[in-house]
Amino acid sequence: MTKTTKCTRRLVQKFVCIWALVLSTHQVASMDLRSKSEARSHNRVLEANPTKMDNAKSSNHGAKSSKSAKSKSSGSGRGAIFAMTNASGGNEIIMYARKKNGRLRYTGSPFSTGGVGGDLVLQSPPDDPLASQNSLVVADNCLLAVNAGSNTLTSFEIRAEQGNNRGLHQVSIVGSGGEIPVSIAYSSANRFVYALNSGGPGSISGFTLNDECFLEPIPNSIVSLEQEPSDLLPFPDGPPYFISSPAQIDFTPNSQQLLVTIKGIDGNPLSGGTINQFEVGDTGLVSNKRITETGNDSIAPFSFDFDDDENLLVVNAFGSRPPNSENAGSVSLYNFNGINGQISLVQNEPIGQTASCWIKYSNGCAFTTNNGSSSISSLSVSDDNIELIDSVAASLNNPVDEIFSPDGHYLYALSTGHTSGGQPQIYVYNVKNDCSLDEIEVIRDGLPDEFVTSFGAVGLAVF
Repeated sequence: MTKTTKCTRRLVQKFVCIWALVLSTHQVASMDLRSKSEARSHNRVLEANPTKMDNAKSSNHGAKSSKSAKSKSSGSGRGAIFAMTNASGGNEIIMYARKKNGRLRYTGSPFSTGGVGGDLVLQSPPDDPLASQNSLVVADNCLLAVNAGSNTLTSFEIRAEQGNNRGLHQVSIVGSGGEIPVSIAYSSANRFVYALNSGGPGSISGFTLNDECFLEPIPNSIVSLEQEPSDLLPFPDGPPYFISSPAQIDFTPNSQQLLVTIKGIDGNPLSGGTINQFEVGDTGLVSNKRITETGNDSIAPFSFDFDDDENLLVVNAFGSRPPNSENAGSVSLYNFNGINGQISLVQNEPIGQTASCWIKYSNGCAFTTNNGSSSISSLSVSDDNIELIDSVAASLNNPVDEIFSPDGHYLYALSTGHTSGGQPQIYVYNVKNDCSLDEIEVIRDGLPDEFVTSFGAVGLAVF
């Protein structure tokens, strides 16, 4: 991989000035967090939860048409929405019953992951605590969660009876294979799972998931992302780590490739990031790594999704302008027609919002949540083309993750509430045929505020 040119002190000073303005509106409250020695104690986790039988065997299903992280639940029927507290004192899952009309009902007591949320190394504020997408995913009949503070993943079985959810049953806790897991990929075609670890040089690690939701590490599957330490000034004089860290991992719709976005290169976010492609073998091991540098036209490539033609949609937090620029976000469309199947840029579409970091697609419509602008943008996607419909399709305070109902009729978005009292809320929207949104509900039940969690709630998954 070609390394980016080392930035000059003048560029760093310019970035510091811009970053100081951002910190004034995203000031992290002082927190009495655990010591490093306490954090290390959480890392000593058994490969699997001993409450699960040791002889549980992985099952390998035939290929299915659904892409990664899609659930078995019918979109028109009842199901569930899950969120994650990401709390420093113990990570928990919050569960909501999902009604036919899209509305939610808090089901009561949270479910412990047995791990710890957040991590100080990311240097991220509570309105972007993991700087990633897919930290919580539904994998057929299972729910998978990252525990960023204890370097583990937790798997649950979703207990359902005749379409009505009864709750979650914790099945296994496994080491993530690296430091600070932030994103999970799942392929229903072969029940492979990969975790993205954003700490250190970054890494990915593979697992199998059986019918009973038991996670089993795939031997020799850990692959380093080879990110070198930044030579920029350390935070707070230079950029915080999260603005250049790995952001998302996911399988392509045909499950033959695994993709990873990294917002910067070697800790430097000033000249774009990378999109990393891996071929996935029959045993779950990956090979043939290819790296595409996004360059100055795509600063901080954050999260991604796929359209109906299996094109790649990537949201760039700051478009073609320096990190933390206002109203600069964009969405890029890539196909896989490059040399040896490498991705190739087709189009960049500006959306005119700030810190555009999360994107989801369904039925011809894509939506980005824009943390800095406290908004959702809507786009139409068809025939290898993206068109901005509305820069501000909806307003909500400092949003992070979003997720569609399985049929695409409803969109759920998590507002962190960071600059409006610190109370997270889930916004529920009806998605119209023209890619516009009608707000139908806002619910905060069960979600602890950021002063309780320290790091801030994050993650949405649908069943």
